[in-house]
Amino acid sequence: MNKDYLGDSVYVEQDEFRGIVLTTENGYGPSNTIVLEPQVAKSLVDYIRRISGNPQWPDMRRPVE
Repeated sequence: MNKDYLGDSVYVEQDEFRGIVLTTENGYGPSNTIVLEPQVAKSLVDYIRRISGNPQWPDMRRPVE
């Protein structure tokens, strides 16, 4: 599994058995882990859509700034 850096010491990776895994790391390995099962990940996306006012988020037609 490959981890992607999101910023502020937060990394994300997909685990085919657990879902989306978020970790915080300080150079010595993960210090916190959050596993987002598919329904929880969907709820997070729905939340971001609601607070951003953009029901189409993420808009894949424009690059993320």
